[in-house]
Amino acid sequence: MLILSKKDVEQSITMNEAIDVMEKAFVEYAKGNYVMHERLFVKVKEDDTLLIMTSAVGYSIGTKIVTSYPSNTGTEEPVTQGFITVNDRYNGKTLSLMDGTLLTAIKTAAVSGVAMRVFKQGAKSVGLVGTGLQGLYQLIAALETTSIEKIYVYNRSQKKIPAFIEEFRELSGSDVEVIIAENNVELVTVSDIIITATTSNHPVIPDEADLYDGKLVIGVGSFNKHMRELPEALFRSAPYYFIDSEKGKEECGDIIDPIAKGWIDENRVVLMSELLTNNFTGKIDANKPIVFKTVSMALFDTLIGEYVYQKCKQLNLGINVDL
Repeated sequence: MLILSKKDVEQSITMNEAIDVMEKAFVEYAKGNYVMHERLFVKVKEDDTLLIMTSAVGYSIGTKIVTSYPSNTGTEEPVTQGFITVNDRYNGKTLSLMDGTLLTAIKTAAVSGVAMRVFKQGAKSVGLVGTGLQGLYQLIAALETTSIEKIYVYNRSQKKIPAFIEEFRELSGSDVEVIIAENNVELVTVSDIIITATTSNHPVIPDEADLYDGKLVIGVGSFNKHMRELPEALFRSAPYYFIDSEKGKEECGDIIDPIAKGWIDENRVVLMSELLTNNFTGKIDANKPIVFKTVSMALFDTLIGEYVYQKCKQLNLGINVDL
C-alpha cells in the first residue's frame, strides 16, 4: 500500500490537472458509469460532523473519511480534515492511503474551476468570502481559469486576512492585486465572480438581486440541510441554478431551501454534467446572474484519488508499506 503525505499530494497534481479530472468526473456522472452510495453524516457535536463517502468508478474504489469542524475556526486546526483510500475495484486490494485534507481543498476548488472555465473565462476580478484553506485553493483555481487582475477578500474576522493574503502569495507565486473589502456589499459590487467558502448557516452575501446581474456566484461551503451561504434574492433573479450533484437536492440547505420555498422552479435547477455533455437546452443570459453550487460527491474524490495515486507511482513519491 502506498502512503501519500500532504507533500506527496501537493507535488503530484497541478490545479489545471485537477480541473481536467473534475471535467472527466462530470462526464462519468452524466453517463452513469459509477457505483456510489449515499454520503453518511455523523453529527459529533453541534455543527461538527464526520462524513464517510465511497464510490466505485473505472478501476478503483475510493473512500473518503473527513471531518468538518466549524468549531476549529480561529484555531490552528483546519475546519476540514481527512484521508482517502484507493482500492482496486476488481480484487479489493488497498492500493493507497493519502492525505485528504489538502486533496479535498484542491478537488473542491477544481470543481469550481470547471464552472469558471465554462461561464467566466474573461473575468477580471474575483471576490472571496471566507479565508480558510478552501478559500486559498478557490483563488488558485480562479487564477488558472480566468483573466483576473484583482482579488477582493472579505471575512467576518478581518484580522485573519493579512495572514491569508501572505499564504496566498506564497502558494500561488502571483502578484495579482489583493484588496480587503470593507463589507460584503462592496465585494459583490466590484467582483465579476463571487465565491463563498464558509461554514455559515445564514447567507453571507447581500440579499439584493440587482447586485448580481452579469456575475458568476459560486457557493462552496454549505454541505448539509442547515447550512446556507446564498441569499433568496439571488435565486429569484437567476434564470438557472447549476449544481454538481442530484443528491444535493436532499442534502444541502442552499439547494433544498430555494426549491422548497419557491425561490426558483425545480425545472430550472440544472446539473453541470448536463451542460458539459450538451444535454442542456436552455439559453444562458450573460446579463443575468449565473449561480453554481458544489456539494461534491464521492465520485469526485475517487477519480482524483486514483489520479494522484497513479501520478505518485510514476514520480516515485510516497512510502510503500505492508500491513
